[in-house]
Amino acid sequence: MYRVLGRETIGRGRFGRYLVEYSVPWPSGARRVYLIGVFSGWFPGHLRLRRVGDRGRIVLKLWPGEYHYGFSVNSGAPVPDPENPDIVESRPFYDWRVPFRLSRSIVKASENPVDDVVHAEDEEAFLHRFLDTLVVRIRVPRGLDKPRLIVEGEGEYKPAVEYVFRDAAVYEYHLQYIGSHVYKYRFLIRHQGVDLYYGDEGIAMDPSPIVVESERIPGISEAEWYMGAVYYQVFPDSFDNGDPGNDPPVKVTRVAPREPGYYGGDIQGIIRRLNHIVGLGVDALYLTPIFQAATYHRYDIYDFTSVDRYLGSMDDFKRLVDELHKRGVKLVLDVTLHHTSPCFHAFVKALREGPGSPYWDWYLFKEEPPRGLLHEVLGYLEGECRSRELEKAMRSRGLEPFYESFFNLWSMPKLNHENPEVLDYFMEVTRYWAEKGVDGFRIDVALGIPYTWLMLYYKLVKDMRSDFLLLGELNDYPAYYTGYFDSVMDYYWRKIVFSKIIDEGLSMEDFIGELNREYSEIPHYKAISLYHSLGTHDTPRVMTYAGGDTGKVKLLFTLLFTLPGSPAIYYGDEVGMEGGGDPDNRRPMTWDEAAWNMEVYMHVKKMISLYKAWASLRLGFYSATGIDDDVVLIKRWIKGEEVYVLANLSRGEKTVEPGIPEGVYVDLVSGEEVYVGGGVKLTLGGYGFRLLGRRCKG
Repeated sequence: MYRVLGRETIGRGRFGRYLVEYSVPWPSGARRVYLIGVFSGWFPGHLRLRRVGDRGRIVLKLWPGEYHYGFSVNSGAPVPDPENPDIVESRPFYDWRVPFRLSRSIVKASENPVDDVVHAEDEEAFLHRFLDTLVVRIRVPRGLDKPRLIVEGEGEYKPAVEYVFRDAAVYEYHLQYIGSHVYKYRFLIRHQGVDLYYGDEGIAMDPSPIVVESERIPGISEAEWYMGAVYYQVFPDSFDNGDPGNDPPVKVTRVAPREPGYYGGDIQGIIRRLNHIVGLGVDALYLTPIFQAATYHRYDIYDFTSVDRYLGSMDDFKRLVDELHKRGVKLVLDVTLHHTSPCFHAFVKALREGPGSPYWDWYLFKEEPPRGLLHEVLGYLEGECRSRELEKAMRSRGLEPFYESFFNLWSMPKLNHENPEVLDYFMEVTRYWAEKGVDGFRIDVALGIPYTWLMLYYKLVKDMRSDFLLLGELNDYPAYYTGYFDSVMDYYWRKIVFSKIIDEGLSMEDFIGELNREYSEIPHYKAISLYHSLGTHDTPRVMTYAGGDTGKVKLLFTLLFTLPGSPAIYYGDEVGMEGGGDPDNRRPMTWDEAAWNMEVYMHVKKMISLYKAWASLRLGFYSATGIDDDVVLIKRWIKGEEVYVLANLSRGEKTVEPGIPEGVYVDLVSGEEVYVGGGVKLTLGGYGFRLLGRRCKG
């Protein structure tokens, strides 16, 4: 069941989000029960219920809205709430074709709209520093007038950005950031013909001002390398085979559709193709796992401090690091902190030694297995790692693992993050690779790791090296996770963009509204750090999704480089490669340029060059306006420059007034000067776009 307990309080009694308790009768035989929903990435592990008597309970802070949820027992499949008859079918991910059967919870807004006005100065989404700008935000229900910000000693400010979405709006104000300063401010809101102030006590005729010392405000004075970085993602086995001498004994040969198995790509192959990667103009190379593992994808790691024998040697790796850094490119490695291979030394020792082993508590065993089964499992794990054979053998007999695991697989046992030794071990792993020149980790299945562990790991890593990137894998709404990552894989952004352009299933109002909702709940310096990609090793390729429509793909790449975020290119997407779901999305990279879609390739190179030439595209603030239901106007700006993006999100030609200030602009693509104003209209072909920019002093 779920119930709303009340509201969080801020300052001197102001209301914040709603406190919502989710609970369930404790299932028989359950060791752990997890809450599943948008707030957990639809995956077990992030939010664990605490057992109180005969029930499991957890309390979340939520905005008014509708939330689909369920429960997972011992990391099993999600089930709806047995005490809530309101059942819904929910497709949480864009690429997920089979709906979940979940329960619906509704958090109702207050009957008095002024009670849902919220500004929380202790949360970075509401108050943060970005370079020399102080960003102040307030959340207001739809229907209330735009607030004005009144700052003592400075005067009145109108919103610089208006993030409007379906049920609320967030207004953003930009002030000059002043060091060693005390800010005192209130908001003026006109409601039903009466001027009201929002201050430290909330809404009143004359509340006390909110007082904040500038030194206590979170934010950045300079941008880190990963803020607005351009990534290139490589699946090593599929990229290029530079050393046939380290090839696996058995390889697959069929290209399309791809089969599971090894092609033989390796580190020397990546080094051999660095001119292609660097020639695109990217800032960072992200490699899916390169560690010793039993499969071609290497997400079942059994040695976290060595390079897989089929990829090369540690000397090869060191050469790759040196060649990348020589060219000014960072290196990000993919690591599984959620689970290991069953051949990992800790798991093998836990099985061999039983519950008395110091490693038994590294994992989440549901029960102690029968000795016969235990010895059978060990037979696949000791000596040569045969975890794939273990998986097939156990599945053929209908047996499920006696431990929690990734998607209930025998081959990926889940770690116990409540054991401090697990954290100690992975901090050693992190230091090891940081000392070898690695610039960051992408954390696989981060959505399934307890948030308490992630918070502590993040702090320890930042104490070790502040510019070491931590990039988390998520499936959904990123705002729930940004407190303990520098960046997250923002599949939610991809879902919004694809739903509008690929599916044609969103109105312009909802398209902009969903983007606004996401950006408004994240501080700007983290919004520009979000890992945005049109495809990855887990999704069908963008060209396949677009039905081979080059114009549609070019538009999607245009949005990738003009909406806030850090654009990422999955190897081969820049040349129009096709591929379906896993493993077909991991076809070998085509190095025959005659097979490349050169129109896409040249467009991607052009967009990267513009992105790096115009700071507003990489770091700038954002707003979006619907010209009509097909044409969107995106504005990006930073001190001294602004860029306007006019994009036709439909297949038909459109002629529109651009809706931008009168003046002379540079067409970023053609380099020509363009005058806008005086009723001038611009024509956009199907999926067409114009990028207009200008620079000014100040």
